[in-house]
Amino acid sequence: MRIAFATLGCKINQFETDALQQEFRSKGSTIVPFDAEADVYVINTCSVTAKSDYRCRQVIRSAVLRGKGAKVVVTGCYAETRPEEIKKIPGVELVFGNRVKNEIPNHILSLISESGRNRLPGAHVPGMALQTKTRGFLKIQDGCDNRCSYCIVPLARGSSRSVAPPDVIREFVHLVETGCPEVVLTGIHIGTYGSDRGKGFSLTELLKALIASRGLTRIRLSSIEPKEVTGDMVSFLGQGLCRHLHVPLQSGDDTILASMRRNYNSRFYLDLLENIAKQVPGTALGADVMVGFPGEGDKEFQNTMRLVAQAPLSHLHVFSYSPRPGTPAAGMADQVPEMIKRERSEALRSLGMKKNLLFRKMHLGSSLRVVIEDKINSDTGLLSGLTDNYFRVQIEGAKTEHIGKKVKICLKGVKEQDSFGILL
Repeated sequence: MRIAFATLGCKINQFETDALQQEFRSKGSTIVPFDAEADVYVINTCSVTAKSDYRCRQVIRSAVLRGKGAKVVVTGCYAETRPEEIKKIPGVELVFGNRVKNEIPNHILSLISESGRNRLPGAHVPGMALQTKTRGFLKIQDGCDNRCSYCIVPLARGSSRSVAPPDVIREFVHLVETGCPEVVLTGIHIGTYGSDRGKGFSLTELLKALIASRGLTRIRLSSIEPKEVTGDMVSFLGQGLCRHLHVPLQSGDDTILASMRRNYNSRFYLDLLENIAKQVPGTALGADVMVGFPGEGDKEFQNTMRLVAQAPLSHLHVFSYSPRPGTPAAGMADQVPEMIKRERSEALRSLGMKKNLLFRKMHLGSSLRVVIEDKINSDTGLLSGLTDNYFRVQIEGAKTEHIGKKVKICLKGVKEQDSFGILL
């Protein structure tokens, strides 16, 4: 069969799409571009904002129009939270929530072969590992136990579930043995790893086990909540764990943080980041920041701007609040107009770009370890790579035989959008 995929939303969705594609290939199917003719179109959806839902519906309808008899399958967070809405779209044949997403290949193949299947198995979290030319991705957890007042993810993904430690370690060792230079540990709420499995194995303990087995492979964490960053975890930075933590902030105003049901305040967040930067200089610290949460006035927004300016942050992911049905924040008063959200987003993004430029300038003349990627800059013709502290460098002297290798470079120049180095 010819299978076409469209993926919307977060990196976990992309990871899970890649895993589905791998499964289809292993069973003899061919993956084709989404705009090509296919037998099955799979749309892996996002539902983090109302705009995300709208975009998903557009992509679903485009598949129905293009398919002309092809099967259209919808999965992901929008499919989990609003399945009846999707089923009303003419031409959609199957809707799979996140908890049975991994069963799509077997189910589709059974339909095609007419062998049929009466039921889908219950939810579980397979310990999936995927590898590109330049890094590996290892999903260690799914779901979220937090109940932030704005977030639909717990409804879309369910409660926190961890992959069994032996399965994680086995998949990790396999990636190391293949020569993978970097492994990214992914999940929805990875800081709670092990909490559903009783006492004795936390994310920190998992990291200890993986670092002991890593060989020359470096490990990178995806997003981790402020209260889940441990002292041991900080001590691992630069010692097998990449000097990079993405720690969601959401707001720098304590009243808004409380209304969001975040479990920290602005002082805790700032102290945490300043402590990390002091203990491990050169660590890249990123943050998610939300603008326009209900009740956010000029004073509250300026508190966020002030904290971001003061904190040792190297990059920001800025996004606007969007009411999601089924969440407490959707019914709150003092909703912020869209025009104000746009203005505040632009101000934060501008500040984030300035901080990122300053962070990269701090490393001028330094030697850095970079994993070379198979991406050539169209303007310079140079290969680029990602440093352990999370910025991309175009590298003079890098050749195709260096792709997927970890090399040492000297950072020679930085611009607003670009960084340049030379191979040592």
